[in-house]
Amino acid sequence: MKERDKLLTSVFADVGGRFGYGDVEAVFTAFRDFKVKWSRSYRWARFDVSDYLSDAPEEVLRSIAETLFGRIRGDEDVGYGEEVCNWVSSPEFVAEKQPVYVNRCRGVSRTTKGSCRDLRDSYDRLVAMGLVERDPLTYMGWGVPTQGRYVGRSSTLMRVVVMSTILDTEEVPEVLLDFCLYSQLINLIMGFNPYPDGRGEEYDEMLSRFPDRAGMEDLMVKLSIKM
Repeated sequence: MKERDKLLTSVFADVGGRFGYGDVEAVFTAFRDFKVKWSRSYRWARFDVSDYLSDAPEEVLRSIAETLFGRIRGDEDVGYGEEVCNWVSSPEFVAEKQPVYVNRCRGVSRTTKGSCRDLRDSYDRLVAMGLVERDPLTYMGWGVPTQGRYVGRSSTLMRVVVMSTILDTEEVPEVLLDFCLYSQLINLIMGFNPYPDGRGEEYDEMLSRFPDRAGMEDLMVKLSIKM
């Protein structure tokens, strides 16, 4: 077992012992996304922890273990601690982990320029409208269309937005591209949510700041694209 895995197991075993688990093992795993998977019985627990945390301070790992064992116990509303939120929200975390995340995302372009549209131009218009503040850490690229024809996806932690190439066409007005890009950037603007529940009302309020939201959504229906 690697040294960092030994430390991780030690931390998780210590926390797990207080929750009644006498046999605990935890290892870092190279997931594309920031996540943790686990399996358990009443006596043992096994964790696969995202390797984006492999260099996290011990207090961050301990806080994560506390949260996970709390959720296993049934405290579904328990969120991540302040130590975790501060560490994963830091500019240093984004600068180091973002390139790894992008490399793990298959089919994501390494440029904002598509065949017809440039996401940088769309971003500049949103900044000029006062809807977003310019953030040099935000990564934007194009990705292959999904089966459901969704406009894109985003990673709040990694500050990455991937827009579907179904929007990279003259048939899609620039203003609609701006609206769709804004719909993904909102997740980055709201920031990391330490609790498992969503923030639908906050998201909806921010999306309504875009001029003629209803008109944009009608046009999306006509073009058979989804948010």
